[in-house]
Amino acid sequence: MARKGSLEAERQAIAKERSALEAREAKLRESEQVAMAELLRKSALGKAPFERVEAFFAALGKLGLDEAEKRLRAS
Repeated sequence: MARKGSLEAERQAIAKERSALEAREAKLRESEQVAMAELLRKSALGKAPFERVEAFFAALGKLGLDEAEKRLRAS
C-alpha cells in the first residue's frame, strides 16, 4: 500500500508541473499575439487606412473565417 506522504508529494509535483505548463502556454499565447500583430503591420492591412481595416474585420466577422477563406481561394 502506498504511503499517504508519497501520494501527497506526487500531487504537489503534478501541481507544480501543471503550473509551469500553464505559464509556458501563457507565454506562447503572448508570443503568438506579438507575431500576429507584426504580421498585420507588414501586410497590406497594416498599410491601409484604419477605417478600411476596421470595416474589413467587421465584414470578416459577419462572414466567418471559414467562409472568407473559401471565397478568397475561389477568387
